Order: sequence, then C-alpha cells, then structure tokens
Amino acid sequence: MNLASLDLNLLRVFDAVYTHRNVSAAASALSMSQPAVSNALKRLRREFADELFTRSPHGMNPTPQADRAAATVSQALGLLRDGLEPGPVFDPAKARRSFTMIMSDIGEIVFLPELLRFLQETAPNVRIEAVTLPVREARLAMEAGAVDLAIGFLPDLKAGFYQQRVFEQKYVCMLRQGHPRIGESMSMKTFIEARHAVVNAEGTGHGIVEAMFERAGLAPEMVVRLPHFLAAPMVVAATDLVATVPFKLGELYARTLPLRLLPHPLKIPAFQVNQYWHRRFHKDPANQWLRGHFARLFRE
Repeated sequence: MNLASLDLNLLRVFDAVYTHRNVSAAASALSMSQPAVSNALKRLRREFADELFTRSPHGMNPTPQADRAAATVSQALGLLRDGLEPGPVFDPAKARRSFTMIMSDIGEIVFLPELLRFLQETAPNVRIEAVTLPVREARLAMEAGAVDLAIGFLPDLKAGFYQQRVFEQKYVCMLRQGHPRIGESMSMKTFIEARHAVVNAEGTGHGIVEAMFERAGLAPEMVVRLPHFLAAPMVVAATDLVATVPFKLGELYARTLPLRLLPHPLKIPAFQVNQYWHRRFHKDPANQWLRGHFARLFRE
C-alpha cells in the first residue's frame, strides 16, 4: 500500500463497512450512495491487495487482513476527529487555569485591580500572572503559547499578531502641588527651564517622548532617568521636578499624592493602548473569553 497516494476517505468507508458488516448500512451512516460505497470498496481492495470483505448470508465478513487493519484504522480516525473537531466551550465559572499577560508597570496599576475584581465574581478559579518582557521575547513567548495577551503601547508587535484598541492616551506634565516656579499653565519656555524626571520604558513605544524633544530641538535639564513609570509620581511629589507621563497614570496618582497635571506644551501624538494576541490563538475559546471581557472592562 502506498500511503502517500491513499485517499483518507477510503478509510472512513473501510471503518463503516467493518462496523456495520453491510454496504447499505455503511452508506447510510456515511451519507453516501450504495454505489459510491461499492466503488470505494473496489479501490480499497486494490490498495490493500486483498478482498477485505466477502459476502455471506450474514453480511460482509472481514478477511484476516481486514481484521488486522480494523483497530489501527479506527484509532487513526478517532485521533483525527479528536484533533480536528472544535475544542470544548470555555466555562469561566468552572475553569481552573492561569492566564499570563504582558503588561507594563502602568498596566498593572490601571488594569489589575478591576480585572481581578471581575474574575473574583465570574471566574473564581482563574489566575493571572503579569509579566514584563522585551518585545523580542514577548513575540516568541506569545507564539509558543506561554503568554496569552499583551497589553500596552507595543507598536513592534505586528506580523503574526492581532491587535485591538482599548483606549487612547495623551501625555501630560506632572508636577507637585505648590511648585514654586510653575503656575496654572505650562508654556514652552517654562517647560524648557524646568528640571525633569525622564522615564525610559524600554521595550515600549514611550521612547517617542524623548524623540519628540530632540526633533523639536529641545534640551531640557534631565536630572534623573527612570527605567519605568512606577516611581515617577513619588519622585515628582517629593521634588520640584517635572515628568511627562500618560494621563491615566497621572490621574490615578493625583488622587492620593500632592500632584497636579497640566496640558503638555509640546504636541506629542496621543498613543493607543492595545491588547495583542498571536494568530495561533485567535479562535481559542479561553483566549477569546479573556480578551473579550478585557475589552468590555476597559474600552473607551
């Protein structure tokens, strides 16, 4: 037998005839005509170089060759059915699994409290692991299925990924209340003369801020560089430094720290916070459930 040229549909016919021991019954089970099943049996006999089934008053009796092949054919068809049929529906109320999500320090602050509150009510046995990865590692981890979703401003995640906009963000100037030299507005002159805390969030698109400074020919005094946004509000609240931050972060910390936000004098383009997932998992029920509810919780 030449497996390379074998029509797998013939194996379905073989399995049905072996199971029912009757050509008409096999044709009915396969939704085929009786002549089509008979023709398939002829082809099977040529492929196996064996009669396979002989007619008798009690139906189609398998030959020893057919008996030897039957279990293997049935098992192979079962594996194909199990592998090709849609997976089970994801039931969040009963599910016990962990989702891994890439998000920045801002994302952890903005998203996790509300997301975990939602899971507590609807999916009590679902767990979240929040991680931070460079873009190249994120790409590989998501392709391998080690990461389910990435959330943030990640413009380098393109080929092979789907993305959905969650909301748009603008940049603002964040400074402490009672700043001795800055009043109710921020002019370009005031911005340049101020001393700054600058965030270099590697692996994200936030490098656009410094790029805009350079493009505009600005050289403000940069007193401290921070690797992420999380420390910026505390640094600014305790000093006379100014930081350029996404509005949501500033708004969140201004509720608890002596901070205020001012419109940015430099026209820095707004950016989109998206959720990203790999195309391999576009139809995965669990992934669909997670990203669907994430969008509903946070989309503006």
